[in-house]
Amino acid sequence: MKSRYIPLTQQPFCCLPTCIQMILLRRKLKLLSQEEIGRELGLIVPKEYKKILPLARTGKKPSSGWGTQASEKKFSINKFLKKFKYPLREKYFPLSKIKDVEKWLAKELKEGSDIMVCFNYKRLYGEGNDGGHISLIEKINYYNKTFTLIDPEGNVPKFRDVKIKKLVNSIKYHGKKNYGGFIVLK
Repeated sequence: MKSRYIPLTQQPFCCLPTCIQMILLRRKLKLLSQEEIGRELGLIVPKEYKKILPLARTGKKPSSGWGTQASEKKFSINKFLKKFKYPLREKYFPLSKIKDVEKWLAKELKEGSDIMVCFNYKRLYGEGNDGGHISLIEKINYYNKTFTLIDPEGNVPKFRDVKIKKLVNSIKYHGKKNYGGFIVLK
């Protein structure tokens, strides 16, 4: 399958930084490490992971789960993009702002947008972490009503077809307060 992205595998709790790396690669922009990106986006990990990710913060587990805290203004993706002078801007779209997910995504993909989706991992895949996860949307498969996601998680296929309805339900379950929804970079 020809992809717009080079699939990468994440360090622990670094799904968002890894998706950003894939976007930077696609757009031929300066690449930073997952840990550097994570630090800017408020990466927080359990204490035992500090040896693996020394730039990360430790502390109480957030409601969204371990990982980045990009929904907080001080750790926003736009703040990161501006600091490193990337010619991109981020906009967050909760499900409540989208009438027809399939049509909206088709329009965004046609315009060349990079679209990340934040959802509850266990709710979507039926196993694994019962917390937030982010993947990139590669394409829409109209014939079987699925999206192809590029999943940065280790030990899983990089390209995963998921039913649109199931993805929407896993976004709803994760919730707007935990950044559940779509993150668009243009």
